[in-house]
Amino acid sequence: MVPIYNYIYIMKKIFLAAIALTLSNCSDLDVVKTDAVRAFGDILKILPAENKKGDSSEWVVSAPDSTAWFHWKSQEIQIVVDVQPFVSAGLDLSKLENGVVNENMLVYSSPLSGAGEQGAPLKLFEKNADFLRASLGYHPAMDHYNITSGNGNIFEWAKDLSTNGTTGKNQDLDIVFALNPEPLIVAGVNTEKLEGWTYTQVPVDIDGKPTKVWKILKAFNLK
Repeated sequence: MVPIYNYIYIMKKIFLAAIALTLSNCSDLDVVKTDAVRAFGDILKILPAENKKGDSSEWVVSAPDSTAWFHWKSQEIQIVVDVQPFVSAGLDLSKLENGVVNENMLVYSSPLSGAGEQGAPLKLFEKNADFLRASLGYHPAMDHYNITSGNGNIFEWAKDLSTNGTTGKNQDLDIVFALNPEPLIVAGVNTEKLEGWTYTQVPVDIDGKPTKVWKILKAFNLK
């Protein structure tokens, strides 16, 4: 297991680079934004109705097992997960930073400064994408687009639902919830006892160099 003191440095780097490619200019943003919207629409099409709910100002995409959610409000994005598996694995809720614990959920939030658009999920995504420079990215190893919420917590969705364009293999990870493990481990989580989630290393680029970082993952094949 990676020593805890290494996590702080790594996760500071990951906050900007864990999404694998940081958007370096407006042209990059436009390319990622346009195709990310298209790919997100493909995910919405195959999600069952009970896993996509909302109105003109906020909506939620939930995992098929209803233990994790990507929540989009007009002024905020959130990654929300069921706290019980983490408590069962030793999590001491009092050791987490203020605002993360909300009743029986862990909530990781990031503001959308300046965003105020309303509409159906895909339209809301498209209109507000300009406000996601620090959050929207592309993860080449998994051929996923993603959004970062909070310090290194990520929601990812497949660029192509049939094929991983990087490996050429079938794409079997359509959506992924990835959590920053460092604060959870510091707060007592024993990853070997964590059920329903996978503690594993994920390939990313940091400062242009390929490396691997630890994440707590929950992935789903929707097809």
